[in-house]
Amino acid sequence: SLLPGIAVKSTGDYGINPDAVEAVTFAWLARQRLENIPAKLPSVTGAGKAAVLGAIYEPG
Repeated sequence: SLLPGIAVKSTGDYGINPDAVEAVTFAWLARQRLENIPAKLPSVTGAGKAAVLGAIYEPG
């Protein structure tokens, strides 16, 4: 085992189909943007400050 003493689980154990992880991630990122909730967090990424990611472009 490369991670002795650490349990590695599948996303399926948490109710997320492993084949859908990428789609779920992009849906979560889209929701964060639409709700103006930062997805870049210093505590997670080491960034200097929290930031809302992405942009919304409306037709016209």
